Amino acid sequence: MAVAEAQNCKQSVKTLVPFFFAVFATSGWAAPVFDDAGNEVLLERIPGRIVSLAPHITEMLFELGVGERIVATVDHSDFPEAAQKIPRLGSAFSVSVESVVALDPDIVFVWQTGGSQKSVQQIRALGYPVYVNEAPTLGAIADSLQRMGRLVGEHQRGDELAAEFRQGLIEIGSSVPKVRRLVFFQIADAQLYTVNHEHLIGQALALCHADNVFGTLPMTVPIVSYESVVAANPEVVVVSVPFAEYVSPWDRRWASLGWENRIRRIDASLITRPGFRMLEGMKNLCHEVNKPGIDT
Repeated sequence: MAVAEAQNCKQSVKTLVPFFFAVFATSGWAAPVFDDAGNEVLLERIPGRIVSLAPHITEMLFELGVGERIVATVDHSDFPEAAQKIPRLGSAFSVSVESVVALDPDIVFVWQTGGSQKSVQQIRALGYPVYVNEAPTLGAIADSLQRMGRLVGEHQRGDELAAEFRQGLIEIGSSVPKVRRLVFFQIADAQLYTVNHEHLIGQALALCHADNVFGTLPMTVPIVSYESVVAANPEVVVVSVPFAEYVSPWDRRWASLGWENRIRRIDASLITRPGFRMLEGMKNLCHEVNKPGIDT
């Protein structure tokens, strides 16, 4: 009888071993990850319910292969197409805490530049894990992909994307012509917003070997005057647009200066969102900045 019980016990242990490994894989399964704000983020299990509070973060999560786990996101999260079907909670700059709590997420990914910091603090205070994303450099986008990959249980995919992004930066920098052109980057229409050297787009311009007209200004996204742009006399004016056929109200003013051949357009979603697709945006930017036929 004792032998039979021992055998049964041994068999039970064999049966339970895979179970214990499964539990270990989904509970306390990963080392802590530090987000871009220096906060420690520790999850007890692979997150099944994710809230993304920025369009570029939504894109990154889809790149990591966990888009189907996103239970809510914000306005303008339109890529890939599947992201358009995800419920909205507001914008990256204004989010309802009550709406987030009602979803009971396993983790909330937020963008530090967004204006919803008070809401984020409330969400964290309620005990929900929060990951703050804010890439200060182009290379930091790759770092974010790795850290986010670890948090969502896609360590290998995160490493692969990060390696591809870093290699892409090297290839872009080594492939563009060394001839430098003076460039004005127009980030918006309502007023003449541009970027300085520290902004990610400013860093992208440097990667393209472009001289940013307003790169030395202290603000990362300054407003400049029409007169200051005219005085700078840029060789290239790059305008970020929401879609290919978009006509900027500034086009006529630039044309009145005889600058028609200096105007270049670039998809705003590719170059203004600090996610994996920015690699494509930078390739387009370098092409537009350096392509021949620019009338100076």
